[in-house]
Amino acid sequence: MLLSVFSLFKVVSCLMSLLSSSLVGAVQLYVDDEKDFTIYQGLNPTTNIANSTNILIMNAIALGKVSLVPASYRRAVKAMRASEHAVCVPNRVKTKARLQEFLFSYPVSIYLSRRLYQHASEPPLAPQVLNENGEVISLIKLFAHYKYATIVFTPTMSYGPFFDAQLEHVSASNKVYRVGSNPYDDMYNMFKSKRADFLLGYPAEVYRHSKYEKVAYRAYSVADAPRYIIGYWMCNNNEQSKEFLSMFNKLMMEIYKQNDFYDAHLKWLPKQDKKQTRVYLEEIIRLLTSDDSSDLQ
Repeated sequence: MLLSVFSLFKVVSCLMSLLSSSLVGAVQLYVDDEKDFTIYQGLNPTTNIANSTNILIMNAIALGKVSLVPASYRRAVKAMRASEHAVCVPNRVKTKARLQEFLFSYPVSIYLSRRLYQHASEPPLAPQVLNENGEVISLIKLFAHYKYATIVFTPTMSYGPFFDAQLEHVSASNKVYRVGSNPYDDMYNMFKSKRADFLLGYPAEVYRHSKYEKVAYRAYSVADAPRYIIGYWMCNNNEQSKEFLSMFNKLMMEIYKQNDFYDAHLKWLPKQDKKQTRVYLEEIIRLLTSDDSSDLQ
C-alpha cells in the first residue's frame, strides 16, 4: 500500500529528528495536526489562531533550532519522558499533572473560553439545565437531564482544568470519541454531520468553519468557566529545554509588541469577539511584565 503524504512526512521527519537531536540546542517539536505540520514547514498559509501565532515564534527562532516531528500527542509525551534532549509540543494548556512533569513557555495564544454548541434545528435547552443568566449550569447537570444526548470528545486532548474536571463525570455513553491527525477539524465535522448532539468548542474554531458553510448553531456559555484559555509550548524538563525556553520567552516578549501578534488572533474572530480578545491579550502581557505572572492559567 502506498504511503500517504503525511505518513511519508512522518518517515522523513523522524529520520531528520534523529540527526538533529544530537545537535546542541536543537529542539524537536512534535506536531499532532497534519495541517499545522505543513503550515510550519511553510507549505501552506495559516488557518487559525494557533498556527498563526506559532508561525510568528517559529519564524523568530534561529534556523535549525527546531526540528519538526509529525506524531500523535501520546508519542510526543513518550518522547518527552525518555529523551535527554529538548522535546516540545505546541498548543497545550496547563494542568496540575502537566506542571508536575513538564515546563511551559510564555503564552503563545489565547482563546475565548469554550462554549457548548447545539444544532439550531433542535429545541433550545430546557430551563432546568440553565441558570438565570442563560448559561449551562454544568456539563454534569446537562447530561443528567439529557441522558441519551452525546458530545464529541477527544480523550488525548485537555480541555483545560475546568472542563476536564466536568468531563470526567460525564458517562462514556454520552461521548462520541474522536482521535485523528486534525483533532479540531475532525471534532467539528463530526458535530456538523449530526453524529453528536453537542460540541464543546472554541468560538474562533466554530466561526472559522461556519462562516463558509450554511449551518446554524446555538451557543451556550458554561457557568463559572474561565474567561479565556491560554495555549503554550510544553517541553520536557531538562537543561536543554530550560535554555531553549529562556530564548523562546525573550522572543515572545518582542512578539507581544508587534501588531502581528494581535492580528494573528483577531483576524480569525467574529466582530463581537474581537474587542474582548484584545482586552485579554493586553491583560496577559501586563501580567507577564508585573509580579502577578503567577495568575496566568
